[in-house]
Amino acid sequence: MALPTDPSASFVTAYASTMADLAAATTGRTRRAPGGTVLAVSGAPVAALNAVISPTRPADVDEVVALASQEAPRDLPWSIQVRGVPDPVLVAAAARLGLTRAERQPLMVRRADAGSPDAPAVDGLRVRAVAADELALYARTVAEGFGAPHGVLAVLAEPALAAVDGMAFFLAERDGVPVGTGMTATSGGVTGLYNVTTLPAVRRRGHGRAITLELVRAADAAGAGTCYLYASELGEPVYRLLGFRTVEDLTVLTAA
Repeated sequence: MALPTDPSASFVTAYASTMADLAAATTGRTRRAPGGTVLAVSGAPVAALNAVISPTRPADVDEVVALASQEAPRDLPWSIQVRGVPDPVLVAAAARLGLTRAERQPLMVRRADAGSPDAPAVDGLRVRAVAADELALYARTVAEGFGAPHGVLAVLAEPALAAVDGMAFFLAERDGVPVGTGMTATSGGVTGLYNVTTLPAVRRRGHGRAITLELVRAADAAGAGTCYLYASELGEPVYRLLGFRTVEDLTVLTAA
């Protein structure tokens, strides 16, 4: 397991736990190996959501490879996710399993001692938590925000997700019409931000910024105001303006 001196361990462990919780609620296909490596299969046709994740640094190469070889899904896109630059032995093993593409995802953190941000001022925008009976609408809106067919993220409509401890799902609306989404997942005293999207028709109006800040405010109000997220390289400078700082990278290995 991660050493106490590993300053980013709590965030990566929380992330792996969130992915395992998602898989447990949607397919039940999740397992944690003795060294901490997590298998989490959500069932969505998205490689990042069906993963073998190592929360330790360095990764236990033998454990990751064994779990990937024996239990990773072959009927879905999937990935191996490790912290930092992966070991060449792991890269070679992943390639033999068909995973030849590597993507960097910055892990960004906003500490609770930065204070709760002011309420974002975007006229007419309301960000609210949704209950189980609205998760189908939430899932459709997330898919539209990511530019994907509705069915790709249908797993997010699973009513059991509403009962997962620490998870909350948010819709952003203008005049009652959904224009964006967000999700928070609290584990180990820190809060992950996920699925921050805005619909194409309302982009470049500050909605994504407003949604992110409202998620941070919700986390702070719940007593877990240290927040983390995995950004894209394009999104990294945007989140930096909101007080997030890059602490390390996640490497995601997928099929090309």
